[in-house]
This record gives sequence, C-alpha cells and structure tokens, in this order.
Amino acid sequence: MSQEWNQIPAEESIVEENVLLQVQEQLEQKNVELKDAKKAAKKAEDARDIFLANMSHELRTPINTILGLNELIIRESQDEVIKDYALDIRQAGNMLLALVSDILDFTKLEAGQLQITEGTYDVSSLLNDLINSISLQLRKKKLDLVLDIAKDIPHKLMGDEIHIRQIISNLLSNAVKYTEEGRITLHLGWKQLEDDAIEIDVVVKDTGVGIKEQEIPKLFDAFQRMNSTPRSKGKRTGLGLAITKRLVEMMGGNVEVQSVYGKGSAFSFKLVQHVVDGTPLGDFEKQYKESLRSRENYQQKFIAPLGRILIVDDNAMNLAVAQGLLKQTRLQVDVAGSGEECLELIKHKTYHLICLDHMMPVMDGVQTLHAIRAMEGNPSKDIPIIALTANAVPGAREFYINEGFQDYLTKPIDSDKFENMLIEYLPDNVVYLTNDQDMGRDFEKEDAEMALSIKESQLYMIGFNIRNGLKYMGGDKALYGKVLHDFHAILTEKEAALREFLKKGDMPGYAIIIHSLKGNARNVGADDLADEAFTLEKMSKAGQREDVEVRSPILFSMMKNMRESLKVYLDHEEKNEAVREETQEATVRKISEDDWKKALQELAGRLDDFDADSANAKLEELKKYDRPEDDKKMLRVCEKAMKDFAFDIALEVVNAVL
Repeated sequence: MSQEWNQIPAEESIVEENVLLQVQEQLEQKNVELKDAKKAAKKAEDARDIFLANMSHELRTPINTILGLNELIIRESQDEVIKDYALDIRQAGNMLLALVSDILDFTKLEAGQLQITEGTYDVSSLLNDLINSISLQLRKKKLDLVLDIAKDIPHKLMGDEIHIRQIISNLLSNAVKYTEEGRITLHLGWKQLEDDAIEIDVVVKDTGVGIKEQEIPKLFDAFQRMNSTPRSKGKRTGLGLAITKRLVEMMGGNVEVQSVYGKGSAFSFKLVQHVVDGTPLGDFEKQYKESLRSRENYQQKFIAPLGRILIVDDNAMNLAVAQGLLKQTRLQVDVAGSGEECLELIKHKTYHLICLDHMMPVMDGVQTLHAIRAMEGNPSKDIPIIALTANAVPGAREFYINEGFQDYLTKPIDSDKFENMLIEYLPDNVVYLTNDQDMGRDFEKEDAEMALSIKESQLYMIGFNIRNGLKYMGGDKALYGKVLHDFHAILTEKEAALREFLKKGDMPGYAIIIHSLKGNARNVGADDLADEAFTLEKMSKAGQREDVEVRSPILFSMMKNMRESLKVYLDHEEKNEAVREETQEATVRKISEDDWKKALQELAGRLDDFDADSANAKLEELKKYDRPEDDKKMLRVCEKAMKDFAFDIALEVVNAVL
C-alpha cells in the first residue's frame, strides 16, 4: 500500500514535466514562427523599398526622354495650338518627375540608405539656384519675392548643400503653390556658435491660404492629405513635407510651422553649419535686383549665328536662364549638367567658348577645366573658358585666373556683363555688333527690297528661304552675305563629321552634329535642309541606326547640291564686288584739305545722329577722293565699324583725325 502511495507523486511529477516540455516546445515554436514572420515582414519591406527605388530609377529614363522630345516640339513647332499642348505636357511631365524623385528619396529615408554628405558651398550660389527654381512660377502667378538675407553671413560654409537646397526648395515650392496673390518671403539669418560653427536660421513665409490648426500635425505625415482646406485640391503629393522634416532631423534640426488660416504660413528651421570663409556675403538682394533690371532692359549688343558655346551647370534652371539670356544673340548654345557630360560633349563637337559653373558635385568646375586642358586630341583644348560663380568676394578674379580660366562671371548673371564678356572672348569672325539697334523690325514691309538686292530668285533656286534667313540676321543684307559664305564651309565640315560618326555607328555623336547642322541651316533660311536634319536628329537620338544609315544619303545629296550651287553664287558675288571696287578706284577725285575736313565733320555729325543711311552715303562719297594711305585706312576702319553697327567706334575713328 505504501508503495502504491509513493508512486502517485512520481507519476504526477512526470505528467507535470511533460506538460512543461510541451509548453516549452510550443513557446519555442511560436518564437520560431515570430522570427520567421519578422524575417518575412523585413524581406517584404526590403523588397518594397528595392522595388520602389528601382522603379523610380527606371521611370526617370522614359520621362526624361518624353520631356526632351517635347522640348524639341516646343522649339520647332510653328503651330501655336501644338505649342500649348506641348507646354501642358512639360508641366505634367515635370510634376511626374518630381513625384518619382520624391518616392525615391522617401524609400531611401525609410530604408536608412540616404546619407548626409558635407562639403563646401557658396551661400550666394545656393540662393541663386533656389530663386531660379521658382522664378517661372512667381512670374506666372505675379507674386512678389521678398529677400531678407543677412548681409554679414559668411559667404562660404561647410554642410550638405544638396539636401539643404532640397529642403528650402520644397518649402519655397509649397509656398508658391498655395499662394494666389501677395508675396513669398525668404529669410536667412545666422548666429555665431563656438569655434567655426554657426547656426543658420531659415524662414519661408507666404500670404497664401494658410492651414487650419487641427491640420498642422498631419502636414508631415507621408501621403497624408488634409481635409476641408483649399490645400487638398489635388496639388500635393503627400511626400514633399515628410521628406523635408526627415532631412532636417537627420541634420540635427527641427521644422516649425506657424499659420493663420486664410492669411498665410511660415515654415522655419535651424541648422548648424561650419564656416570655411568668413568673408561677409554682402547685399545679395541688391545684386539680385540689379540682375533683374539688366534683364528687363535687355537689348542684345551682338548676334553670332555661327558662334558655338557650351554652358555647364548642375542646376537645370540656371541653364534655362542662361539660354534665355542668349536667345536673341542667335548663338548656338549647348548645355551640360555636369563636368562629366561636358567632357563627353567636347569629344564630338568644337566650341568657341565654354561657360563653366564652379560648384558642381563629383567633378567641380576647376577639375573640369583641368581635364579639358589635359584631354588629348581635344579641339576645344585651348578655347576661352569662363567661370560661372557666386564667389564675388575680393581675390576671386585672381583665383580663377590662376586656375586657368580666362575670366569669371558672378551669379545671378548680369546680361550686360555677360554679353560684353562674350564679345571680348568669342572669335571676331563670328560676332556681328548690333549697337543696340532694334532687331525686331517689321520685316514684311522690306522683304521685297532686301530679297531683290541679293538676287532672291537665285538663292530660292538652291533651297534658301530669304525671308526667314534675313529675319535671323536682323535684316542686315551684308551680314547675310557673310553668313552664307561661312555656311558654305560649314556644309563641308559637318558632312565629313556626320560620315565619320555614321561609319563608327556612333549615334550620340551623330545626333550632336546633326542638331548643330539643323540650327545652322535654320539660321540662313535653308528650311528644307533643316527639316531633313531634324528628322535624322530624332532617329539618331532614338538609336535607330539602320534608319539613319538609309536616310543619310538623302541629306548628303542635299548638302552637296547646296554647297556647289552656293559656291557658284558666292563666286559671282565676289566678282561683282571686285568690279564695283575697280569702278570706284577709276572714278577717284581730288579734294582740298579744307573741304576734306568739312566732309569729315559732316560724316561725324551723321554718325553722332546714328543716321545710318546718310552716313553710309557720305562714306561712299569720301572713298572716291584721292587721299593719302592713312586717310584711306581710316575710311576702311570706319566702314568696318559701321557694317558692325558700331557707330560710336566709327565716330571715334573720325574724330581722331579731325
């Protein structure tokens, strides 16, 4: 009995032990399942992030292609309705591109892959880029921009310029987007901390719709739209402010919001930066306003339809501004978004001048300059290169000259200084001075007279639209004749280059040359040739090598016929000019010194009055007199200046003799 009694607790103990083992096994199983679930969730999250990041990258390529081809439509189309459609495509495409970029940034932030990278940057350059990024929207909505920038802030700092620019750009874009009238204010202040550290204080204010108090906490939530406010009317992606907040926090700051619904909002943040150069920034607002005035009062000083320049800047809006400033000069302007892209372009094309931004990521302007000078077989190796910079402090000029630049230009770009610099450094044979004359005259009234004087029927027979060609030359018949002469040489040069790239199968190189040929042809009124070049440009950019090979012989045949016919025409014109000169020499007359002096005074008076027709007539009269070689030389110099519309220079030449 006692044995049975003693066995019961032992059996219960075994049961309890088995139960505990079962519970332990179940717990271990649950832990395994939880770990597996966690791994699966992490794997799914990683897969999502990778998918979104890859898709963002993949989507950018076709979007950029669409936007690039759409730009060609905007530039080339003569149909205003089609242009309006293309402008809508540009706006929608840029919005889509911005959304894709936001998705990529957000996934990087979520995955912890977005890194803060510090480097040296110019405060003036940063401000210039930010203003350019919203300038178009400001003009469209007729909003004022108020700049409250501390004049004594150190002009060169150390920090993550790319992400600081992104943060402020997001805030400025939001302010413009939700403001229908009034102004946008950008405040930049600072205070000194220990050693070389400072704290910058950035505030973006607007007079827009404002935000309801209960909606403010939702502002920085990803994909969160606000309800019952004008801000929810389909304009926001739900990512911009979320990214802004995360970026500021990653750099040790915090975004604050103040808003009065219906009156406006203010977004602000503070960040610690380090001083690289403590030289004060100066009056940036004054510099910016002077730049605006120079653009508003702009009148081109020259045209250079055969001049080729390359502008390099990592900011797309800066490139657009520079292109816009040069539009009326008829220059052939190519652009590059990086130093690497610049080096690739100069392998395929020769330029007369390069404008190179200093502060660019990966390869800055100085490094790019040295790479250009060191590149073997580079036809642009020794051309003038101008630095574009916000570095307007004392000693800047010496720095850039010592590095090898010919000159430098501060941003925001002053159009007057820009053109003076181009006139100085571009080759004389491609620059035609206009002397601020109005090149936008009504050509329709003078077409018949102009065309007749340069044998319109002859040129039309070889494929030139005289009306369009003269418009591009500002109505100057003599200039048009010079450009036709240069175009004859260009046809030979371009055909050789195109054949070489075609032989190599190099479609990117072919596209660059054919694009240039299209511009050359359009400038002289060779519209059929320009249209054919445009067709081949689209094919080559799309990589359609077989189509390009099939169609190129048609282009080469057009170029050959045009070149041969143009040579006959130019030879005929040269013979006529020689006959005219011989006739003039045969009819020289005598004149007394007093009468000669009076005649020169009369010419000076006509030049002073900018009376082109009567001044030219007087000059032709003076050329018929038998005068010493010094007087003849003076008249030739005067004639050259007058043909270039440089009446002030011609007047100085005459006055120097009187």
